[in-house]
Amino acid sequence: MPELTDAERCFLGLVDELSAAPGVDVLHEERGPVDEYVGDADEAFQLLADELGISLDASLHRVYLRFEALSSHWAVERPDLYLTGEFSLRHVAAAMMVPGVEPAVDEPSEEEERLCAELFPFDEHPRGGGGTLAALRVPHGSTIPEVWYHHATRGTFRMDIGYPQYLETLLVTKGTYGWQYLFTDVRFDDIDFQGAAENIRNMLRVFPEIFPDHDYSGLRARLEART
Repeated sequence: MPELTDAERCFLGLVDELSAAPGVDVLHEERGPVDEYVGDADEAFQLLADELGISLDASLHRVYLRFEALSSHWAVERPDLYLTGEFSLRHVAAAMMVPGVEPAVDEPSEEEERLCAELFPFDEHPRGGGGTLAALRVPHGSTIPEVWYHHATRGTFRMDIGYPQYLETLLVTKGTYGWQYLFTDVRFDDIDFQGAAENIRNMLRVFPEIFPDHDYSGLRARLEART
């Protein structure tokens, strides 16, 4: 196996953190292998430019993860609480090779159809996410991808963070279902998002105990702002 980058070691550490945590039941996990075919960040980004005409900013090199698959599906079950989550990451080059998601409605508008066709899924939740995923979108002429959260029935939501920030936040949330709504323009008193709000509240209740080395203040502030 090639030498891992700092980012790759960090995300293997995330999988280890879940596996070692008391009271966390890991239902499924994947730990690679590293995809050596596309090479390192320089080679992968050049491949995207040559093959797809997509040029990504060099600032994204530091968070390039080469794993063919890196995932964890987990649960915390207590007498008064059930919390679960999932992430399943694919590296940027692999994500960009498979564009498009299914619109959330049977008869989407032209704008919705165009948006869904321009999305590149990079974090999917196939085991318990109910048709949710996070995807990148690269606007024409831009080198910085947008991040969107897609729900199979509720629609597609622009997140107000970039790809590096998404990954950094994932290290804290561990993929708790619905955490992405904290970075979208939704209200948690809306019935469609009350389940996600409950998950997030439970996360903020138990994670400081299970994973005390993380700062949850920013997530708490976002929850309060949307409640």
